[in-house]
Amino acid sequence: MAVDVAVLLILGIVIVFMCRDGGLKAGHAVVCAVFGLYLAGTHNVGPFAKDVTASVAGLLSGLRL
Repeated sequence: MAVDVAVLLILGIVIVFMCRDGGLKAGHAVVCAVFGLYLAGTHNVGPFAKDVTASVAGLLSGLRL
């Protein structure tokens, strides 16, 4: 759950900056959001996306810099 919230915040911040810099229009941001919600709700792809996100988060938390 915490990983989902962190990813959501990071993606939201990226979209906001892209909209502010003119690289992404508001319509594109809406399409990105709807696509992400649709992808997360898809039966086969949704759990895969959550597993990949959790794996990447685990990998990054295990790194020592």
